[in-house]
Amino acid sequence: MADPRNELADIIVPAAPAMAASAGSSLLLWAVVGLVGVAGVLLLAWLWHRRRPARTLNAIAAAAAQQQDTPSALAARLDAWVRTRFRLARVDAACCPPGLDPGVWSDWAKRLEQVRFGPTQPDGYAVLQGLCESARSWRRHV
Repeated sequence: MADPRNELADIIVPAAPAMAASAGSSLLLWAVVGLVGVAGVLLLAWLWHRRRPARTLNAIAAAAAQQQDTPSALAARLDAWVRTRFRLARVDAACCPPGLDPGVWSDWAKRLEQVRFGPTQPDGYAVLQGLCESARSWRRHV
Protein backbone atom coordinates (compact mmCIF):
# COMPACT_ATOMS: atom_id res chain seq x y z
CA MET A 1 0.00 0.00 0.00
CA ALA A 2 1.13 3.55 -0.70
CA ASP A 3 2.46 5.66 2.08
CA PRO A 4 -0.03 8.53 2.75
CA ARG A 5 2.73 10.92 3.80
CA ASN A 6 4.39 10.73 0.40
CA GLU A 7 1.15 10.78 -1.55
CA LEU A 8 -0.35 13.76 0.26
CA ALA A 9 2.88 15.81 0.58
CA ASP A 10 2.22 17.82 -2.61
CA ILE A 11 -1.31 18.66 -1.51
CA ILE A 12 -0.43 19.76 2.02
CA VAL A 13 2.81 21.59 1.16
CA PRO A 14 2.65 22.68 -2.46
CA ALA A 15 5.87 23.06 -4.39
CA ALA A 16 7.17 26.61 -4.69
CA PRO A 17 6.54 28.18 -8.06
CA ALA A 18 9.58 28.42 -10.28
CA MET A 19 10.83 32.03 -10.46
CA ALA A 20 12.57 32.68 -13.72
CA ALA A 21 13.97 36.15 -14.31
CA SER A 22 13.00 37.59 -17.61
CA ALA A 23 15.90 38.17 -19.93
CA GLY A 24 14.79 41.70 -20.78
CA SER A 25 14.99 43.07 -17.23
CA SER A 26 18.39 41.48 -16.64
CA LEU A 27 19.73 43.01 -19.85
CA LEU A 28 18.31 46.39 -18.92
CA LEU A 29 19.95 46.17 -15.50
CA TRP A 30 23.36 45.44 -17.06
CA ALA A 31 22.91 48.31 -19.51
CA VAL A 32 22.16 50.71 -16.65
CA VAL A 33 25.15 49.44 -14.65
CA GLY A 34 27.36 49.87 -17.72
CA LEU A 35 26.16 53.42 -18.34
CA VAL A 36 26.73 54.35 -14.70
CA GLY A 37 30.24 52.89 -14.91
CA VAL A 38 31.05 54.82 -18.07
CA ALA A 39 29.67 58.02 -16.54
CA GLY A 40 31.82 57.46 -13.46
CA VAL A 41 34.96 56.99 -15.53
CA LEU A 42 34.18 60.13 -17.56
CA LEU A 43 33.62 62.11 -14.35
CA LEU A 44 36.95 60.97 -12.91
CA ALA A 45 38.75 61.83 -16.17
CA TRP A 46 37.15 65.28 -16.22
CA LEU A 47 38.13 65.94 -12.59
CA TRP A 48 41.70 64.78 -13.26
CA HIS A 49 41.96 67.01 -16.31
CA ARG A 50 40.48 69.98 -14.43
CA ARG A 51 43.05 69.68 -11.63
CA ARG A 52 46.05 69.44 -13.96
CA PRO A 53 47.03 73.16 -13.76
CA ALA A 54 46.86 73.03 -9.96
CA ARG A 55 49.07 69.92 -9.90
CA THR A 56 51.60 71.64 -12.16
CA LEU A 57 51.69 74.74 -9.97
CA ASN A 58 52.04 72.57 -6.85
CA ALA A 59 54.98 70.77 -8.48
CA ILE A 60 56.72 74.09 -9.19
CA ALA A 61 56.12 75.26 -5.62
CA ALA A 62 57.40 71.96 -4.21
CA ALA A 63 60.52 72.12 -6.38
CA ALA A 64 61.15 75.66 -5.09
CA ALA A 65 60.65 74.54 -1.49
CA GLN A 66 63.09 71.66 -1.92
CA GLN A 67 65.47 73.74 -4.06
CA GLN A 68 65.58 71.06 -6.73
CA ASP A 69 66.52 73.33 -9.62
CA THR A 70 67.89 76.81 -10.15
CA PRO A 71 65.53 79.71 -9.42
CA SER A 72 65.74 80.88 -13.04
CA ALA A 73 64.69 77.45 -14.35
CA LEU A 74 61.78 77.27 -11.91
CA ALA A 75 60.81 80.83 -12.86
CA ALA A 76 60.77 79.76 -16.51
CA ARG A 77 58.42 76.88 -15.62
CA LEU A 78 56.20 79.29 -13.70
CA ASP A 79 56.23 81.69 -16.65
CA ALA A 80 55.14 78.87 -18.98
CA TRP A 81 52.39 77.90 -16.53
CA VAL A 82 51.04 81.47 -16.40
CA ARG A 83 51.11 81.83 -20.18
CA THR A 84 49.21 78.58 -20.58
CA ARG A 85 46.75 79.27 -17.78
CA PHE A 86 45.83 82.79 -18.93
CA ARG A 87 46.41 82.17 -22.67
CA LEU A 88 49.05 84.88 -22.98
CA ALA A 89 51.68 85.24 -25.67
CA ARG A 90 54.13 86.43 -23.00
CA VAL A 91 54.03 87.56 -19.39
CA ASP A 92 54.09 91.35 -19.47
CA ALA A 93 53.60 93.67 -16.51
CA ALA A 94 51.60 96.08 -18.69
CA CYS A 95 49.14 93.45 -20.02
CA CYS A 96 47.02 92.24 -17.12
CA PRO A 97 44.75 89.22 -17.71
CA PRO A 98 41.05 89.89 -17.19
CA GLY A 99 39.78 89.34 -13.67
CA LEU A 100 43.01 90.29 -11.89
CA ASP A 101 44.10 93.49 -10.18
CA PRO A 102 46.48 95.32 -12.56
CA GLY A 103 48.70 96.58 -9.73
CA VAL A 104 49.13 93.14 -8.20
CA TRP A 105 49.73 91.63 -11.63
CA SER A 106 52.36 94.23 -12.49
CA ASP A 107 54.28 93.62 -9.26
CA TRP A 108 53.99 89.88 -9.72
CA ALA A 109 55.26 89.96 -13.31
CA LYS A 110 58.19 92.22 -12.37
CA ARG A 111 59.25 89.91 -9.53
CA LEU A 112 59.01 86.89 -11.85
CA GLU A 113 61.08 88.67 -14.47
CA GLN A 114 63.67 89.64 -11.85
CA VAL A 115 64.01 86.05 -10.62
CA ARG A 116 64.06 84.65 -14.12
CA PHE A 117 66.46 87.04 -15.84
CA GLY A 118 68.16 88.97 -13.03
CA PRO A 119 71.23 88.03 -11.05
CA THR A 120 70.90 85.09 -8.69
CA GLN A 121 69.33 86.16 -5.42
CA PRO A 122 69.88 84.40 -2.11
CA ASP A 123 66.14 84.42 -1.43
CA GLY A 124 65.13 83.39 -4.97
CA TYR A 125 63.42 80.20 -3.81
CA ALA A 126 61.37 82.08 -1.21
CA VAL A 127 60.34 84.63 -3.84
CA LEU A 128 59.27 81.79 -6.15
CA GLN A 129 57.19 80.21 -3.39
CA GLY A 130 55.49 83.56 -2.82
CA LEU A 131 54.83 83.89 -6.55
CA CYS A 132 53.31 80.40 -6.61
CA GLU A 133 51.06 81.25 -3.66
CA SER A 134 49.88 84.38 -5.43
CA ALA A 135 49.19 82.41 -8.61
CA ARG A 136 47.34 79.76 -6.59
CA SER A 137 44.96 82.41 -5.27
CA TRP A 138 44.25 83.64 -8.82
CA ARG A 139 42.68 80.40 -9.97
CA ARG A 140 39.55 81.21 -7.96
CA HIS A 141 39.15 84.52 -9.80
CA VAL A 142 39.63 83.25 -13.31
